[in-house]
Amino acid sequence: MLKKTVLAMGCVVLLSSTAIASEMHGKALYEQNCASCHGADGKVSQMGMKLKPFPARDLTALAEVVDRDELRRIIAYGIRGTAMVPKRYDLDAAGIEDVIDYVFTFKRKINMANGKKRFEQVCATCHGFDGRAKTGMGAKNLVYSNLNLKDTVHTMRYGRIGTKMTSKRHQLTNPDIEDVAYYVHELRFKADTKKGAALFSSTCKSCHSSPSAIKLGGNRARTMKLTDMSDYLLDLRIRHGRHVDRAGKKVAKLSEDETQNIIAYLRKETK
Repeated sequence: MLKKTVLAMGCVVLLSSTAIASEMHGKALYEQNCASCHGADGKVSQMGMKLKPFPARDLTALAEVVDRDELRRIIAYGIRGTAMVPKRYDLDAAGIEDVIDYVFTFKRKINMANGKKRFEQVCATCHGFDGRAKTGMGAKNLVYSNLNLKDTVHTMRYGRIGTKMTSKRHQLTNPDIEDVAYYVHELRFKADTKKGAALFSSTCKSCHSSPSAIKLGGNRARTMKLTDMSDYLLDLRIRHGRHVDRAGKKVAKLSEDETQNIIAYLRKETK
């Protein structure tokens, strides 16, 4: 037993030492290859601020919201049209990983006030000040979005092909983007399964004895279960489906939020 304990402690010490060595190596490589533009602390140097056509990016707003794969690609291949040149000729694969590890040690405090301000300046035209996208621009309703923080940030950084959602990375700094992402997540409607259960009972139960008893109609639905349907499709089915005329005014008058409560209840009961 003592031998196993000593061995386990030795492994922990070895792993800890390896992690420290990797961070120290990453710090040294970062200082040699990145700090002149991005600053020793990741907050952009004076030289980095003067780069054309775009200044260097603040790296303190990446750890929680940007995937490692994206950083690996940027470091290795650079960003066309900017001063960020490929580093794959200066850093080997292991060196790039160590630099990423070091960059991920940079931290900053989220500024929700800034997130709200920048959202209203850059995003509200399409998504609305409340995020519900009642603007006629065809934007996504952010209140019911299922995107996680990283996907939200990726969408702001690169836009969405085939939509009006263009890249915002030259309108917003990395800290702006991170703040907006957190602010957008605070706008989300928090569905209440208890309210959903009450609404299901008063609105749906006359036809559907329970969520598990719901049968989907239509050609497409023949091969689908309720659990296969997205929240968007369920919302369409509940508020605009063919059953609305049969179900009466109660279903037709459900608000978007009420429908989301019902959907949350359906999800809970059909896991």
